[in-house]
Amino acid sequence: MKADNELRAVALAALGGRITRIIPEQIRACVEQLSEEQLWWRPNEHANSAGNLVLHLSGSMRHYLSRGVGGIAYNRDRPGEFSERGPISKEELLKTFDETIGQATKVLDQFDPARFTDASDEQNYVPTLFDSIFNISIHLATHAGQIVYITKMLEEGSVDELWIRAHTRK
Repeated sequence: MKADNELRAVALAALGGRITRIIPEQIRACVEQLSEEQLWWRPNEHANSAGNLVLHLSGSMRHYLSRGVGGIAYNRDRPGEFSERGPISKEELLKTFDETIGQATKVLDQFDPARFTDASDEQNYVPTLFDSIFNISIHLATHAGQIVYITKMLEEGSVDELWIRAHTRK
């Protein structure tokens, strides 16, 4: 049982670090590089802006992690995450995102990894709490990649070595 407990603790630390520090640092660095106009730029009407992706990640993390894992009340407006056209200011957007990450940090800091195999409240999508937390990290990374790509398109050279910098900060 000791090895199982150690693996659970390592998994929680690895996932938590990516969810609360590494990937959010990349997203913040990109948002800070973009102007207000660039933040809401879309390559076409069917694509999302970096601003929409930040709203979407905030809503998703509050729904699946804060509510689903941490038991914090949250009513999500998923369509609103994508329909927003701005201008929500960069400061307001980052405040929402930072509050979301703060909540995620609190949930994961208090999470007992023995609960990894507990059933989630969305059995058809994420059967266990481990699935939910793992899925959150992948979802966050996927959309962070889109935000990084948008930033690199709009601000050449602005986020070079971003991945390495985010991993080496403590």
